[in-house]
Amino acid sequence: MSLSVVFSSKKINKDFVDLIKSTSGVHKIEILPYENPGKYSLTEVYNMGLKDSKNDIVLFCHDDIKFDTKNWGRKLLKHFQKTEYGILGVAGCRYLPKSGKWWEIPSEMMGQVYHEHEDKRWLSTYNPRFGTNILPSVLVDGLFFAVNKKNIKVDFDENVKGFHFYDLNFCVQNFLKDVKIGVISNIDITHLSIGQTNEEWEKNRIIFSEKYNDSLPLMVSLVQPELKYKKDKPLVSIIMPVYNYGKTLDRALISVFNQSYKNIEIIIIDDGSTDEFTRLKLKTLNLPNTKIIFQENGGPSKARNEGIKSSKGKYILPLDSDDLIHPMYVESCVNVIQQNNKYSPIYCDTIHEGQMRGVEKRPEWSENRLVQGPFIVNCSMFSREAFDSVGGYDENLKGWEDYDMWLRMMQFGYIGKRIPQAMFIYFHHESEGTVSTLANKDTKSLHNKILVKNKIIPANVFEESSIYTPLTNNNTSFNSFV
Repeated sequence: MSLSVVFSSKKINKDFVDLIKSTSGVHKIEILPYENPGKYSLTEVYNMGLKDSKNDIVLFCHDDIKFDTKNWGRKLLKHFQKTEYGILGVAGCRYLPKSGKWWEIPSEMMGQVYHEHEDKRWLSTYNPRFGTNILPSVLVDGLFFAVNKKNIKVDFDENVKGFHFYDLNFCVQNFLKDVKIGVISNIDITHLSIGQTNEEWEKNRIIFSEKYNDSLPLMVSLVQPELKYKKDKPLVSIIMPVYNYGKTLDRALISVFNQSYKNIEIIIIDDGSTDEFTRLKLKTLNLPNTKIIFQENGGPSKARNEGIKSSKGKYILPLDSDDLIHPMYVESCVNVIQQNNKYSPIYCDTIHEGQMRGVEKRPEWSENRLVQGPFIVNCSMFSREAFDSVGGYDENLKGWEDYDMWLRMMQFGYIGKRIPQAMFIYFHHESEGTVSTLANKDTKSLHNKILVKNKIIPANVFEESSIYTPLTNNNTSFNSFV
């Protein structure tokens, strides 16, 4: 298998041709430069390239890029050799809205590209790198993308004029004919200019949106390597309620699939989402060892209870769809909970992200401390036995439902156990308060209600100081874990 490279330029730059040859690592590479001062559209030139190229694998690229990865051509060919993909690129997206603006939802973008302009260099990165794997996408950016001529179904649409939306048209037409499109992350390039929107761009966008109005939006689901069951390890059930947080779901799922502990099942409960994007994502989600439950809106307690009822794991770990866990978190929790059948819940320190950033060290387990207020994260592992003993989450509570369950587990003789590491990332949204809201009157009222409900009324509990430790200036980011 060899490689052909096609590019269009007003005037052929010999240095760019030499750069392709010297960096590709492919000995028998075919380079097809088309000098085009304006006679042909880009789609016409690319169709010439498809026709003229001698090889099945053809790379289309802009002439203002640099190849930062050594032997990038060999890496590209290797991707095609092992897969049935028709189109591969270095940047793209899993979700294409009706507007045609594929960057509107950053959480669905993939890949990374360096930029150089006016003596400045910066990196545009979209979500975590994923090694040598290919992530399925709806489309890839025309800056750098390759095709396998045997697998594509449609050539470039020559009705598309200019330099905008030719790549989207090509990808969407092939995607609708079930051609596999993907983004790779082991090839780095630098773009020596900045893409801009202009009148021509907007005109082509409107044409594109109207053309595919009946087909858009388009989406592909996250695909990760299959979780392999190990019969000698107890099954862990990840319970993930979702309510209009489809934009962060893949990130949370990636943190689950990246776990060192592999005997995991995932139960996703849609709690009556009203967001069109979230509903579409859940309907198209197709993952190994994953079950999706749809229910009318009933709140997080009902969602978690329903998810646990449908699960089979010996141990349970709730995870909200906008949060993340460290790759070693499940394994660490299992190692602890197996030491004593009365250990529940198993919890850890917290990394806060979003509107509030830093590391929060959780206190060691203490019954008196627990009575003072919640200090255990909701993403804490507990045994099914403990869950069944206390009857699950109280569906009548509209807050602190996990705290209420921890108190009941304590009354049934269960013991909390802290892992002294920050292995859970909690994301704060703009509308949320901070940990200091414990001083809030409504919060104290809820605390009072839960203590009375569980017949726990220690003296002066409501005059106690905040149970939370101050946050440190730690700038740990999401990318640390995924």
